[in-house]
Amino acid sequence: MIVNNIDQLIDNYKQLKKSFKVRESANYIELITSTGQKIYQNKSKRFTGGLYLFGMVKKDIKNYLEEHGEVEPYEELPVNYINTKFDYEKDLIGMDINNAYWHVALLKGYITENTYEKGLEKEGLKSIRLSSLSSLGKSRIYNVYENGEHKLDEKVKTNESLQNVYLDIRYSTYGVMREIARELGDDFCSWKTDCVFFHDTFTNREKVRAIIESYGLECKIEYKNKLKPLNL
Repeated sequence: MIVNNIDQLIDNYKQLKKSFKVRESANYIELITSTGQKIYQNKSKRFTGGLYLFGMVKKDIKNYLEEHGEVEPYEELPVNYINTKFDYEKDLIGMDINNAYWHVALLKGYITENTYEKGLEKEGLKSIRLSSLSSLGKSRIYNVYENGEHKLDEKVKTNESLQNVYLDIRYSTYGVMREIARELGDDFCSWKTDCVFFHDTFTNREKVRAIIESYGLECKIEYKNKLKPLNL
């Protein structure tokens, strides 16, 4: 459940001597009642109207793990990578994978088609989509209240099973970038997360597009210009 004034609710719970837990992140406040109900309030305008995605993603991935077992992440690769020998006199183009992490999560079966569509049905949900994946399995600290009084801070340990799913999504995306880099050779400039920069020729555009689409992904031209050497 999402509310507009969670502080008022917390104060009320204290006065009524209820037991509950509270956790505050950079983007939202989470309250868990004694019966396990979760109540949220947005702190960031970027997160307005999309907190439901967190629960949907976590439920989907837990269902996946129950059905298929543990996930072994793709080999670790850097989020950014540069060809230090690239000739910056060449015209550059950047080609970006559309909704990369979100789409990879769908293609691997980690999230359902329904969750995928929900994440795309409104403008401005990109930050929430990314956060709903990146927060998977992270350790959390809750302020625990018993009978309305703060008793202790409880740390929930990292859930490696959930973290491995997120890592697999990330590294699989970079794996596509690496394949493109190898195919382009000296014409490869760099990749930055899900965007690859390379010497702009018709042949190279077709190579890159073909590799990306071979995985069921979609792409678009993100940048076209002469660039100075990139510092990543």
